[in-house]
Formats: sequence, structure tokens, C-alpha cells
Amino acid sequence: MNGSKAGFTATPHPDPDPSKSLAPYQRTAVRTLLLTLSVCTPLVALAIYRQEGSTPLWWTTSALCLLLWTAHVLFHRGREILAVNLIVTAMMVSSILAIVMQGSVRSAAVLVMIATVICAGTLLNVRPLIVTAVICITSLAGLNAAENMGWLRRNNLDVGLAVWITQSAVLIIALVCVYYGRRLLTDALANQQQALTQGRHIEAQLRSSEGRFIALFRNNPAATLVQRATTQEVLEVNEAFVRMFDLSPEDLTKHQTPRLWASASDQARFQSQLETAGRVDSFRSSALRQDGSSFETQVSAELVIQGDDRLAIIIVQDISEQESARHALEKSEERFSKAFNFNPLGMTITRLSDGRFIEANPANEHVLGYKPKDFIGTHAASAPIWLSEASQKHYIATLVAEGRLNAYETRMRNQKGLATDVRLWAEMIEIEGEASVLTFTMSVTEEKRREALLLDLATGVSGETGLPFFRSLVRHMAQALGADLVIVGEIHTPGTVQALAAYLDGGPVPNIEYQTEGTPCGHAVGHVGDCFYADRLDERFPTDRLPIGAGCKTYLGVALFDADGSPIGILKALWSSHRANTKELQALMRIFSSRCNAELIRLRRDREIQKLRETLELRVAERTAQLEYLNRELDSFSYTVSHDLKSPLRSIDGFMHVLQDQMADRIRAEDQDVIGRVKGAAARMGHLINDLLALARVSQNALGRHKVNLSHMALDVLTIEQQRDPGREVDIHIEPDLVACCDPHLCRIVLENLLGNAWKYSRHQASPRIEIGRQGQHGQSSAEQPVFYVRDNGAGFDMARADRLFKPFNRLHSANEFEGSGIGLATVRRIIERHGGMVAGEGLVGQGSTFRFGFGSSVD
Repeated sequence: MNGSKAGFTATPHPDPDPSKSLAPYQRTAVRTLLLTLSVCTPLVALAIYRQEGSTPLWWTTSALCLLLWTAHVLFHRGREILAVNLIVTAMMVSSILAIVMQGSVRSAAVLVMIATVICAGTLLNVRPLIVTAVICITSLAGLNAAENMGWLRRNNLDVGLAVWITQSAVLIIALVCVYYGRRLLTDALANQQQALTQGRHIEAQLRSSEGRFIALFRNNPAATLVQRATTQEVLEVNEAFVRMFDLSPEDLTKHQTPRLWASASDQARFQSQLETAGRVDSFRSSALRQDGSSFETQVSAELVIQGDDRLAIIIVQDISEQESARHALEKSEERFSKAFNFNPLGMTITRLSDGRFIEANPANEHVLGYKPKDFIGTHAASAPIWLSEASQKHYIATLVAEGRLNAYETRMRNQKGLATDVRLWAEMIEIEGEASVLTFTMSVTEEKRREALLLDLATGVSGETGLPFFRSLVRHMAQALGADLVIVGEIHTPGTVQALAAYLDGGPVPNIEYQTEGTPCGHAVGHVGDCFYADRLDERFPTDRLPIGAGCKTYLGVALFDADGSPIGILKALWSSHRANTKELQALMRIFSSRCNAELIRLRRDREIQKLRETLELRVAERTAQLEYLNRELDSFSYTVSHDLKSPLRSIDGFMHVLQDQMADRIRAEDQDVIGRVKGAAARMGHLINDLLALARVSQNALGRHKVNLSHMALDVLTIEQQRDPGREVDIHIEPDLVACCDPHLCRIVLENLLGNAWKYSRHQASPRIEIGRQGQHGQSSAEQPVFYVRDNGAGFDMARADRLFKPFNRLHSANEFEGSGIGLATVRRIIERHGGMVAGEGLVGQGSTFRFGFGSSVD
């Protein structure tokens, strides 16, 4: 099928430069001419010498003879082009000089110039031939003009032997050139005839195999492209190529070259290799499909000459899957190599059949002291790492039986011959078809030693607290660290440390108190972590006057901190000799200091608890007296409100009634309105006082919890509201069997306030609705606090002001819209808090509100 132009291009081979070598017929002609001229030119020179003597013409002929002999040497040394140029140039120059010396263009030298042009036409290319002809014609023109003007001095033009030899040489040169020209034409005609016959034969063969080639080309599973190298035009692509590059029939009919290379540099390298070598094998690159996606390819190509055309046959293989697999394998090998070589655990790979070590990583040197070269190639049986043959056999048998080992503990021999506790992890793997074992080895000698030390420490201090614990701790610490002096102290005041326990030279010593300023302990207290001084303690801290431990040279101290980060003590160890701050020493110090810090914090907390216990009764008595005083003040306030405030209000109300009765016939409408306002204000003041009294009494009476049926109580409250406002029709929904454990009297106050508010704030709704029920009762366990709700579709409120709901005297609606004192919800919250429950409200303006509440106790 025909395809469009593609990006695969090739550059044809350059033709050989004819100016750099001679054709075979030219080489034979030059050889014949050189032989003829080498013989004839000396004869001409000899004839001129005998006829004229040593004249300039003789010297010119002699020079021409020498140049021809030089050309003969150059020709036989392979400098063919230089030899031809030298022959033509020498003949042309010598002919011009001979004409000048003889003084006439009618001399025999003109024949030499003609022979020069014939030689140039036979042996040289077009450009040198034209140059030679132009020089000769120009020279003849100049010489003719000079002769006519008498500038040339005519010499003897007699015919002699030299003229005859010259004429003979010219004829021979012409004969040679004509002969080789004719031979060239004859050979060319024969070659053409032969080429025509061969072409017809090849054409017949091509036609006979064309069907097979086309079938092979189109059905080839490899993507194949035939491209004209000179114009980069795509001549043919097969179906595999179309599928690989996702080409459509429209792409194949267009005369545009789709971009098939993902990298321009890869394309340039491909073209360079194809141009240089004429073929490219297994060139790896990335190609582009028509949708822009790239894939890995392997491209092979070869230049084929077809007549005047150079065709590039390109085969493309999709190796994306192979490349992905190769990259995955390389990454896997790289990851395994890094994990193997940089793993801190000792790793070995052993062949199971003969126990030979295949690989070992450098970490084995830190575990057992062996380098990889000590393992690789040796047999496990010959490697002295097992303490006994029985332990090795038990390890192998366990591994074979279970297929893997996790944290297998045993003992091995290190490079120094000492027994070492190790922990092994092993896995059965297969390498090149052979069963092998991948083993991880970790030395646990130090871990075992620390475990023994910790066990000894735990045994020594178990069951002890307080000062006995610290005395036992300093003794075990001195033995574990090999220290000459160990002290644990508590900071009582800043800069002063009181020792809790001290151990010196193998025995306990009395506790002391010392100052930290100018001592290593002063640095340790202000330092997080270990504070270590290896030597020259006397020079570093000359003012340190610790009464015990004088002369110690090495110091290691750790500050002890409370939970809030403040320093509360110090643990220190001193040695009379120089000690290095090893990791083992640091680890042991952290273990002892951590346990010591925890016990010191516990001791201080015990002291605080004891102090609190001692002052608890006093604080309880003080608190009881305060509560009794507050109750008396509250009773006094209640009495004052009841008598001192309500009495004047009753008087005001009574006087208003008397005034209204006595002046009934004289009261104007304006006066009647004023009297009504005064009576209304007094009534509201009375209600407010009653609400305040109720709020105050909520906290006075004892709380008596009983099972209360909220459904019945709510129905009773709403019935009373209905009786007060008989003209309203309200959709009331009360969930049956709502039971709470609470004080009945206080519970009624809660319902009266919540249901009363719902009744009041829904009065402007066309279809008011009030609900009371229990929230989430189906999924709630009997032990959880029941939560109830009261919901209405009334005026609602703005949630941005919800924080003011339960505060006294705070109202979210004006008195002109809804009456009230702002005490009801505060009373509800006070009652709920006494029960240990919760209350919350939510609402939307114009869409109603919902209040959820609970009494803090489940109903059994």
C-alpha cells in the first residue's frame, strides 16, 4: 500500500570524484603518451642541437624532456593526476616558448600546441580542458598580433629532422587519442548493450518475484517502511507499520510526513550512521504514535540502489515490553545490590547443596569480624563460624523444615575465636535454578549483656520505693559502670542539691548537700542529655569543693526533669581514672537516669499528695463555711425581694384600683390609659420578682430524683396553655412513654418554660406545631443519658446570637413582639446543671427552634 512521507530518511552514497583518479583507458593512454614523448622529445632536442647548436630552443626542448621524465616517475609512483597535469602544462608552455623563439606562428611548435589540446581533451576533465584551450587560443592570438606588428624576430624556419620528428610525435599523439576515444565509444556501446540485456533479464526476474516480495512485505509481522532517500518520500508501508504507529487511511493519503521520531538527536544519529555505513543494525530509540504517545523501538535499515533512486528499507520493532522488563530488572538488581551492600545486618547467600558462600556484604565485618573475601568461595563447613557441627545441623534442619527462620538465636564464633550471641533471619531462595539460603545476621551480645544487667537492676530494686530505691540504684549503677562514686540528688532550691543516696568506693556514704555553682553539676542541670568531662576536672572547676570524691578525673552527669520540663535533680557518676564516653556507657546512663527520673517524680508527687491530705480538712471546712454564708445571703435576698419589694408593688396596685374607683366619673380616656399602664408595669414587675425568686430557689431545695413521665406532664402543661388561649388551634405531637429520672417539681418548671416559649413564639404561624420527644432512642443503650427535645415552627432565632439564650435578662426578641422577662431559659439551665445534664438550642429565623435537654441520668 502507499504510505505518506515519514521521518525515516537516508542520504545516498556520494559518487567517486573523477578528479582524484583516472579511468583504466585513460591510464593506458597516459602510459603510451609518456612512452612516445619520452622517446621523441630527446630526439627532437638532439636534432636541434646538431642543426642549430646550443640555442634557446634547444634549452626549451631539453627542459621539456626533463619535465616529461619527471611526469613519468610521478605516474609510476601513483601520482597519476599530477603527472597528467604536468604533461599538459609542460607541452603548452614549451610550445608557446618555441613559437616565440622561432618568431612565427607557422613553426612546427604550433603542432605541439594542437597535440596539447588533444591530450587535455582525452585525459582531463571539462574545466581543465576549457582552461587549456582558452590559454592556447589566447596565446595564439597574442603571438599572431606580435608577429604582424614585427615584435617577433623570425629565425630559421627551414624544414629538417627536428620538424619531421615533431610532426611524427604529434601524429602519434593524435593517433593514440583517436584510438582510445574510439575504443571508449566501442566499450561504452558494448557495456550499454550488455546492461540492456542484463536489465531485461533482471526485470523479468523482478516481475517473477514481485508477487512473492509484495506478499512477504505486506504480511511481515515487523513494521516495514520503504522510503526514498533523496526526497524522504514514503513509498510503501505494511500493515504492521500502520498498526504500530496508529496511522489512519487519511494519514496514508496525505503527502505530509508524520513525525515518527520522539528525539531529533536520535534521528540525526540514525541518518548519520545510515549515510556513513549504508546500513544501520539494531538502533535503539523512542518513536511517536499519531496520538503523541511514545514507545521504545529497535530500528534497522539498509540503503538500496534502484536505478537512479536510492531507497531506504527500514524495519521497526516495538521493544517497549522488553525495555520495561529490562529496566524493571535493572532497578530490581540495583535496589537489591544497595539493600545488600548497605544493610547494617550481616548478609550472606549460601548454596544449599554444598554450603558454599556465593555472596557476603561488608556488614559481616562488624557482626563477626569477617570480611566478604573471607566468606565468598568457601564452604560453611570449613568456615569456623559455628561452635559445633550439631548447632549447624540444627540450624539447617529447622530452616529446611520451616522454609524460613525469624529471629533464630544461636551462638557463633567471631574472627577472634570468641563465642558471640547472634540472631538470624533466613529465607530459602532460588538462584540460577539452585536452592540457596539468604541469611541476615545480627550480633546481640551487647543486648544480652544489657538484658542481664537490667534483670539484675530490676531484681535489686524491685519492691522498693523512695529512699531505699535510690540507695539500691546507686549501688547497682556503681557496679554496672565501674564508677568510684555515684550520687543521686534532688534540687531543693536553685543552686542547691540535697543527695538522696551516694555510693563511694564500694559502700554507701552519708547524704550531703552541696552547691552546683562552679561544678560540673551546674553545667549538667542546664544541659539536656549527658554532660561528660573526660579529664582535668580540677583545672576546669577549681572552685568545686565537693566533700567526697576528691581526685576524680572523669565525670558523667544527667539532669532529672519534672513533667513541666523544670530540673528537679541530678544523677552523676565519677571515676578516679580516665574513661571514654562509649555508646555502651551512654546507653546504661540513659537506663539508670530514666528509672531514677521516674521514681523522683513519683516521690515528689507523693509529697504533694501528703501535703494536700494534711490541708484537705481545713479547705473543706473553709468551703463549707463559705457555702453556708452564701446560702444565708441568698435566703436574706429572697426574703428582701418577697417582702421589701412586693409590698410596695401591692400598694401601688391597690392605690391604682382605689383611684380608679373613686374617680370613675371624672377620669378621662387619657387618664384611664395612664392608670392601665401603671397597673401593667406593676404586674410585670411582680412577675419578674416571682421569676427571680424561682431562679434563686432552684438551687436551695434538695434534689430528689424519681421516675417522671414527661409525656403526661407535657400534656398537662399544654392543656393549661390551651385553657389560657382557647381561641388558638395548635398541632400538638407528644411522644408516648417519655420517662426521665429527675426531680418532678424542677422538671415541671423546665417543661413549663420550654413548652410555654414554644406556645408563645408560634402564635403568629398560620399552622402552629409543637412536638416533644426523645432523640435517637432506637440506637441508644439503656446506660446512656436520654436526650429529649421540644420543637416548634415559630419565630425561631438567629444562631449568631445563640450564646445569649441561657443568660438572665437576655432576650432575642423585643417586648413589643413577645412578652417575657428573659429569666425562663436561665432557670432551665440552672435546673439542668443541678441534675448534671445538658441543654442546647438551635433555630432558624422564621422557621422555628429546637431545644434538646437531658437530666444526666439513665432510667433503669
